[in-house]
Amino acid sequence: MNINPDFQPDSELDAETAMESCMDGIAVTLLEPAMEKGELSQTDQELLGIIGMTLKTIAQKAKAYEELQGNSDQQNHFRN
Repeated sequence: MNINPDFQPDSELDAETAMESCMDGIAVTLLEPAMEKGELSQTDQELLGIIGMTLKTIAQKAKAYEELQGNSDQQNHFRN
């Protein structure tokens, strides 16, 4: 549902930027408050760090694929 009909999402948003925005939102909304309240054990924090690094790696690979596809589209355009 789009509340603002004039809003157009950024169609050029790459995978890394999208993942970073999502992870920032999760950190601010969930993780930082839980850490301040002492609700996360050391093990929980380490696991969340590993998950964060894994998601970052996935986003980097997705961005590389996006760039590869973009270059492929440009190369195929000149072949016509």
